[in-house]
Amino acid sequence: MTMLDEQDLAALALTSRLVESAVKPLSSGEFWVLRRSVEPSALQGMTAIQLASTLAISGEDAERIARLSDRAAGIAVALEKLDHSGIWTITGVGHHYPERLRARLGPAAPVVLHGVGDASLLDTDGVGVVGSRDICEEGSQVAREIARTAVKARLPVVSGAARGVDQDAMNAAFEVGGQVVGVLADSPEPAVSRPGTRRGVANGQICLMTPYAPAAPFSIGNAMGRNKIIYGLARCTVVVATDNESGGAWAGATEALKNQYGRVASWTGRGSGAGNCALVKQGADELADVTRLDELLHESVVPATVDDDALGDQLMLGF
Repeated sequence: MTMLDEQDLAALALTSRLVESAVKPLSSGEFWVLRRSVEPSALQGMTAIQLASTLAISGEDAERIARLSDRAAGIAVALEKLDHSGIWTITGVGHHYPERLRARLGPAAPVVLHGVGDASLLDTDGVGVVGSRDICEEGSQVAREIARTAVKARLPVVSGAARGVDQDAMNAAFEVGGQVVGVLADSPEPAVSRPGTRRGVANGQICLMTPYAPAAPFSIGNAMGRNKIIYGLARCTVVVATDNESGGAWAGATEALKNQYGRVASWTGRGSGAGNCALVKQGADELADVTRLDELLHESVVPATVDDDALGDQLMLGF
């Protein structure tokens, strides 16, 4: 059951799309900038004039924050409905949020997560397995082998639950009694309608979560945006197969390498894609033998320190 306090509700009011809003909710980056100045719950009930004075921001930005804050009551009602349907909610200011996600992603860390299943699985560094949707049989076998290696190491498999590499890896882990975390680009409700998934959620094997509103439909933008979360939740993420300089798998891996969201390993053995060797040249660890994965998993990975200084000190239009 979702247990949220005033700070959680304030964060949701400012950032969530659970209820309609006449003004655009704050992005993750805007929210984390705001929180550097003040705890958002302290702004509840303030007028736009008071907000402008307190935060030293423009009247337009103050009006935006005031109107978003007024959504708290509607957000609470929407949360109650989600709770009754079995969907939990955690926020980046709450106690149950995975700290390393904030540490690794910095201002790109999502403020709100919704999901079903055992949320405590988010607290364990897993093994990310990602790759192309259109995967050859050899690549599929490699994805499954990597997943089984993760289970032997008693680590959850983290993936995007998409067709191809994602589902191959998650199914393989589940079949041998392992745990899986699916980071979705849409609602977890359709997935939970399947009997096997329901059983996995009930017995603590499966956690499905999304940084988007549970009613949000699938979109390419959402799929691209959730990629960083997979890397942030895993001690090492293996790219099984990717096109060269195109596609979601390539974009997610290069973004993770550029921003140091987490360790990236690129499979270069049988079934790999045209872009896998190129990822190695960009800094990914080369993985040509699944047995070497155990070495990567047991090397110490220390989450990067959040560099809030890079966010700037002054709130301004668009923050």
